[in-house]
Amino acid sequence: MKLLPGFIAVLTLSSAISLSASAAEKPITVQIDQQQLKLTTGAPLNDGHAILVPMRPIFEKLGLNVVFDAKTSTITATKEGLVIKLQLGSKNASINGIVKPLQTAPKMIKNVTYVPIRFVSEATGNHVVWNAATRTVEITSLQATDETASVADFFSKYVKYSNEENYDGFMSLIDAKSPLAAIGPQLKQQFETYNLNVSVDQLNIVDGKTSEVTVHTIETTEKVSGPFMPNSQMEYIYSLTRSSKDADWKISNIQLQAVKYSLPEGALTAAVTVPKADEDAIKAVFAANMDYTNKEDLDGLMSTIDESSPGYEQNKIVAAQLFQAYDLQGTVESSKVIDYTGDTAVLYTVQSIKKLKGPQFQDNRSTTVTTLKKTADGKWKLVQSYPLSSEPLK
Repeated sequence: MKLLPGFIAVLTLSSAISLSASAAEKPITVQIDQQQLKLTTGAPLNDGHAILVPMRPIFEKLGLNVVFDAKTSTITATKEGLVIKLQLGSKNASINGIVKPLQTAPKMIKNVTYVPIRFVSEATGNHVVWNAATRTVEITSLQATDETASVADFFSKYVKYSNEENYDGFMSLIDAKSPLAAIGPQLKQQFETYNLNVSVDQLNIVDGKTSEVTVHTIETTEKVSGPFMPNSQMEYIYSLTRSSKDADWKISNIQLQAVKYSLPEGALTAAVTVPKADEDAIKAVFAANMDYTNKEDLDGLMSTIDESSPGYEQNKIVAAQLFQAYDLQGTVESSKVIDYTGDTAVLYTVQSIKKLKGPQFQDNRSTTVTTLKKTADGKWKLVQSYPLSSEPLK
């Protein structure tokens, strides 16, 4: 939708400028049906593509017997009706003989075998969500429910009303008593500004009752027309409620679990005509943002961000906390203006961040796109950033 799924992220998760440094990373934990998984042989790790955990605790907790063949580096996990096979260093696994691709291959770290937890969880018929706020992998046993058809019908309407820009239809899906009912004005504005294509790519009922269901979705939003906006893939947890079995489902709450942004095909290679003076000023204000971050100059940093930017005050608080905890060194490796209208612009950047002092921090290289606007006095200011990719520096 135009405020969902793409714009819920804009209004909540990504409404703030992506500062030149990231907050301290909490240790990753794993919960299975709200019980923390005890991992004594090694902590979970994120290799930039997937979360990996020690093999034996996760398989055994999910009720599988596991055998490791050192000669072939093969992992075999079994229970009645299910055989899962993985191999160290291989991005191919199998479930009951059917080959499945992996984002990350299993690996051996300090004599402990690590496996990708999402694959293992979903292969065993469980639901898995990454809670970025708490850095927790939440695994839930899927509950049997007879509401599959009614929930699927609800989300068919959700997609239909979103893509048709049917304001009244879309608002009819929201519980009038929910705080989400207040999105009406923003929704109208977004319908007027953008034409987007929305799809629900994955839908799982995590918990189901007659009057309330919890639903996990993965949704994709792509811009058809309108001002710049990156494509996005979002993971949500919906709470749907209804007054009786014969009543319609309504959205009472939404939690955004994860977001991945990407650029439309050809965005980086398209020819964009930008006056040299504006191009230099656009790149300079982003570089100044990085420089002020390196100097831990809070006032200078905030002077590069437009005061009307969503999350302006939140950015100020986060930046102050970062400056207290860390001494970081950021470098803008490259930048390119990929969209320009005269008073708005979009800058694609590649930057690296290294820790000089402070708690545990993963040095990284990342790519972002940042929107900018020209103020009444002719100065360019940062408005909003969208993280595209990140990889650890070796």
